Amino acid sequence: MLKIRKLYTEPQIIDPIIFYDGINLILGEKNDSSNKTNGVGKSLCIEFINYALLKKKSDSRLSLIPASVFPEDTDVCLDIEINERKYTLKRSISNSENPVIKTNEEQITFSKIEDATEYLAQKCKIGRKIDTPPSFRKSIGPLIRDENSEFKSITSPYDTSKNIADDYSPHLYLLGLSVSIYEKIKVISKEIKKVVDELKQIEKNVYLLKQVKVSEARVELNELDSEIDYISQSIDTLENTKGYELIKGEIISLEEEIEELRNKKGLILQNISKLHIIDRKVDIDTQELSEYYNQLKEGLGDFISKDLFEVIQFKSKIDQFQNKLISEKRNNLESDLDELNILLTELDKQYKDKIRILDQEGALKNLKQTYSVFQKKTDEASQLRVFVDKYHDLEKEKQTKKSNKEIELLRLQADISDNEENLKLFEKEILSIHDFIQGNRRASFEVKKTSKNQIIEFIYRIDDDGSHSVNRLGVFIYDIALLISEVTRDRHLGFLIHDNIFDVDRDTLLRSLKFIHGNNIIQKNQYILTLNSDKLEGFLDTEINEIVQMYTRASFTKDINGRFLKQKYQEKK
Repeated sequence: MLKIRKLYTEPQIIDPIIFYDGINLILGEKNDSSNKTNGVGKSLCIEFINYALLKKKSDSRLSLIPASVFPEDTDVCLDIEINERKYTLKRSISNSENPVIKTNEEQITFSKIEDATEYLAQKCKIGRKIDTPPSFRKSIGPLIRDENSEFKSITSPYDTSKNIADDYSPHLYLLGLSVSIYEKIKVISKEIKKVVDELKQIEKNVYLLKQVKVSEARVELNELDSEIDYISQSIDTLENTKGYELIKGEIISLEEEIEELRNKKGLILQNISKLHIIDRKVDIDTQELSEYYNQLKEGLGDFISKDLFEVIQFKSKIDQFQNKLISEKRNNLESDLDELNILLTELDKQYKDKIRILDQEGALKNLKQTYSVFQKKTDEASQLRVFVDKYHDLEKEKQTKKSNKEIELLRLQADISDNEENLKLFEKEILSIHDFIQGNRRASFEVKKTSKNQIIEFIYRIDDDGSHSVNRLGVFIYDIALLISEVTRDRHLGFLIHDNIFDVDRDTLLRSLKFIHGNNIIQKNQYILTLNSDKLEGFLDTEINEIVQMYTRASFTKDINGRFLKQKYQEKK
């Protein structure tokens, strides 16, 4: 059992808050300067408690407080009792991974946060009645309900913006169901997903390689094997031919030389195609031009026609010179082409003479190409075979894991059936609380296994559920039932924190507060509740006023000195 006794800081920045057994109220109140009760520090106070209880710094609002408001070397201190033994937890922002836990006998500075959580788990003796207990932080997850969880689901106590998956392990633990079976199914489910992802990747690879589905890949592989066998037999026949070793190198050398000459020939033909004789004769009637300009001014036409005639003559000479160069270049290229053609004809003759010795069956036309095709198809078949074989192995692995999952689901169902009586008792506790608050027993609670990713399913209904306020009431009833039920309380840590859970009508709030006030088991444990005082306005019931006065441990207002941190600030982004 864990109980919170005192929240404070070193050096002092906040006013210390003392907590007691039973109900502890933290109120947001109006003052002369403002009627607003939000944003005064109630939720931040709960966040300080959660941070001291080793919540991750990256998930905590404390990391968003400016250092000028809350220096990073300031220790958040929390005095607690675990099974009636006193401990002090100290943790700063700057040394978030090295919390300090102090007892009367010792002070331990931990080198990592995981060691500190394991230390607290051992002191709380989590798991003393079950095979595989959840971790300390998992265990207190449902016991400290974040306001930003919006209280939408009994299995989701965390900030909705964090997208944290529902974890049923702490709930199963409290209800006395096997956590180890649940965790094993989760592991198998992750392994199945990993196998499925690998199968999808192989399907993509096979399609890129052969443009076929995996289901058709075996056919393609058989065809490739047939082609490879045929080429291999041809090569074997060739290599057994008399004189093969003598002329093998000569044939390959001829193939390379022929290929090189053909490339040169292609280059020459490309260059020849770019050479064009200039044949752009300028046809201008200088006599007509002269007569036209002479009409404008006497002698102008004669002058222009003379200059133009000289320009045309000069251009003609340039064109003739260029054509001469082009013609010479073309003749040289054509001469080189003729020489290449003669050489290629001779090499082709030599190649045919040599290959005729080997190509007795007509199967091999090009030695180099044959080896190239053989290698390419062998590589392709090897790749495809790896994919096909791996896919086949993964399919078997997937089926095996699915079978294992089904076995574990059957074990989980058997465990649920074995604990049916306890689950009925827990449902009875829910009905009792529901009857006190709502005046009826129109509620139900059932645990079922499912083949879906969540593995387990809590079917929980209360009267008129579905709306924002009634869903919050449903979470309240469920959490209180976990705290006080004879089925769960031996495994419960004995404390519960709700941050602004009540957004209900006055009568429901009134009856909820009366229930927790009048329950002896809650009074022996600890319930911390943040509440806005405006929700209590107008109550004529003196008992409620007495409850509020009796259990209020701290109250905050919009006034600077009335705020939790004594300052107004903007959180870091």
